[in-house]
Amino acid sequence: GFSKAPNLLRLNLEDCTSLDCLPEEMQTMESLKFLNLRGCTSLCHLPDMNLISLETLILSGCSELREFRLISENIESLYLDGTAIEDLPSDIVKLQRLILLNLKECRRLCCLPECIGKLKALQQLILSGCSNLKSFPNIEDNMDNFRVLLLEGTLIQEVPKIMRGINSISFLRRLSLSKNDVIISLGSDISQLYHLKWLDLKYCKKLISLSKLPPNLQCLDAHGCISLQRVASPLAFLMPTEEIHTMFIFT
Repeated sequence: GFSKAPNLLRLNLEDCTSLDCLPEEMQTMESLKFLNLRGCTSLCHLPDMNLISLETLILSGCSELREFRLISENIESLYLDGTAIEDLPSDIVKLQRLILLNLKECRRLCCLPECIGKLKALQQLILSGCSNLKSFPNIEDNMDNFRVLLLEGTLIQEVPKIMRGINSISFLRRLSLSKNDVIISLGSDISQLYHLKWLDLKYCKKLISLSKLPPNLQCLDAHGCISLQRVASPLAFLMPTEEIHTMFIFT
């Protein structure tokens, strides 16, 4: 029947727990913009097809999906949270319109491809709960639109090197490293994140020291950092205005 629905814009198959595959006849759905497969716990693969209009693809909670296959190059929002994928395909670099990439709770994910930095439109990258993720690729390309990076609960041992130099992600606004049990310091390069507003370090239990922080930071949350012994002096060269209230939390 899908082959006879070329004008369909939205398709919601959420919680169809017996659905194990999609029909290749969906290739003809050239107008489809929104596809929701959240909670399709039997879905194990995606067909080889190109949905040319697809902008939002939701695969959240597809716990048997071990491999992500690109089914559209025009996706803007991609939800892979709670899937069983171990890595991302190299052709993900074709997603030059991608704004949001959600990989939360992908517990088998152990690495990211180097090409992640070539996603020029990317604004939010969510990696919270990726408990096997131990490293982050070097970013050597300009990511002028990158605003949010959430690394809560990962095993990353150092602040991602993407932060070094002003030509990578200097426009980052929000960074979370909370619940990281291995990181011991942030390094001095974090001060180069001139636009960073919010830094979450809650429950980084092995964090020993804090170096100088970015000048426009509005909130530092270091609650529960039980090993923290040293902070830089001054902690930050802040540039407050009447509109900005700066808050440091060390409870």
